[in-house]
Amino acid sequence: MLLLLLEKKKATAPELARLFEISVRTVYRDIDRLSAAGIPVYTTTGKYGGIHLMDNYVMDKSLLSEEDQNEILLGLYSVSAIPHLNSAHMLQRLTALFDHKLDWIEFDFSPWGSIPLQERELFNQVKQAILTNQLISFHYVNSDGEKSIPTVQPQKLIFKNNTWYFKGYLHDDPDRRESETFKMKRITQLTFLTRKHDHPITEGSTQPESAIVTPPTSLTLLFSSSIAYKVHDFFEPSLIEKEPDGRLRVSLELNVGEWLYSFLMSFGSELTVVEPAHVGQELLRRHIKAVEHLQNVINKIPDNE
Repeated sequence: MLLLLLEKKKATAPELARLFEISVRTVYRDIDRLSAAGIPVYTTTGKYGGIHLMDNYVMDKSLLSEEDQNEILLGLYSVSAIPHLNSAHMLQRLTALFDHKLDWIEFDFSPWGSIPLQERELFNQVKQAILTNQLISFHYVNSDGEKSIPTVQPQKLIFKNNTWYFKGYLHDDPDRRESETFKMKRITQLTFLTRKHDHPITEGSTQPESAIVTPPTSLTLLFSSSIAYKVHDFFEPSLIEKEPDGRLRVSLELNVGEWLYSFLMSFGSELTVVEPAHVGQELLRRHIKAVEHLQNVINKIPDNE
């Protein structure tokens, strides 16, 4: 509102209410907040009345130190770089208001290549479902390759490791109050259900004793020093301990599943699973199966090729 009043000098409460999609009462409440913050805003009645800023008022940038301004711009720069989010307009306005910009840092969270149109559309659909408290149904493939068609009440969008996820509650299982996480790239055929969920489930709802949750497994891994760079890319420094022979020991807890085994196999012979034994045995079985598959492929290739 302040930026708009700085530009237009005057606006009416109904005009602001329509613009920001809020009530007139909320407009006046926000105006009171601006006034309490020391902004010389006032209202007048009559044919030419409205909400005004005092003539010749210029926002006192000294209310924010240069460090504060940089922190605000830094936050907006980082958010504006996230795919699908549109904050460039506000960034331009504040950059002009502060009369400087950050030219010493650049954020780029986007993947190499263009973002698939389908992923952008899914993002917008899930965002709409969250904002309108709508139930959605979709085809999904989890990290174990299992297919399902869940009905979900989405609660929160999450951007992590250059990928969008969202958390939500399974509507098909009313006794379960543990939120599930879904990876956007694994979703197809998303549809909105005809009715909204009547009773939104809030974050932090208690989980009943009947719900079964598989606890994470304690893992101890040893990595060759030749891939130290890769280890530091994937694991927090506090989890890494250097052995006398140069190898890196990593101790952590993770859920055992298809994703974990695929991840561990990517390290090849540079990884030793110290414990638990069953994870190491399963990893060995998968490596043997991979070798047998490659050997069969090679044996089928004619000698002249």
